Amino acid sequence: NRYHIQNFLNHKDYSRINSWLKDLVEKRFIGRIYSRKFGENTKPAVYFLDTKVIQVLKEQKDINKSLLNRIYREKHRSKRFIDHNLFLADIYFYLKSLASENKAKLHFFTKTDLAEHNYLPEPMPDLYFAVEEDKGLIKRYFLEAFSKGTPRYALRHRIFRYFNYYESNVWEKTTKHPFPTILLVCPNKQMLGFLNKFIKETAEEQFDDSIQFFLTITKKINKEGMKKEVWQKVEEF
Repeated sequence: NRYHIQNFLNHKDYSRINSWLKDLVEKRFIGRIYSRKFGENTKPAVYFLDTKVIQVLKEQKDINKSLLNRIYREKHRSKRFIDHNLFLADIYFYLKSLASENKAKLHFFTKTDLAEHNYLPEPMPDLYFAVEEDKGLIKRYFLEAFSKGTPRYALRHRIFRYFNYYESNVWEKTTKHPFPTILLVCPNKQMLGFLNKFIKETAEEQFDDSIQFFLTITKKINKEGMKKEVWQKVEEF
């Protein structure tokens, strides 16, 4: 949304940002989603890449042309998809702020950024990020944010995927790095409780428990950001 764009550009003048966005919408380089309904008209407009921008992006160096066709689908995305990705954008800015406070360097990657890395688990997590601290220590993470209504069989499948991927040693062999910590964001306490119990039982009965899972709920991140107090390790519940 506009807040994200303004923050990303580190620009203090929102009126100028709005002027630039208006110009890009009129030129059909980007599209705009905004509701004038009461209760919704206080939310910032959401923007997406429009089809006319494809020709411009094709001329850019290091662009993955195979991903450009996705732009045709952008204007038809569901509200659930949009809200999910806005939340991931929030997480990026929370992490960026936290890294700045701690004088650390953030390396942040979305699914699109990682599309060509075929050694990652399928389906891929929502995010992979690494925090490089000033003393050279690097902490790596996979993050997945679950939507309300995700069926339990799908949750179980995702957890098994992480355990199987860990046991395959593909990550360590390919990257030469330690396996990332897994962060799971749940929409409510009910899902969090289910995942905590399932992960703990699965680790004890079938897999190595060396893999680390941390859980939280969406509301906590929205309220407190991505600081470590928001997360609880599965074994600590």
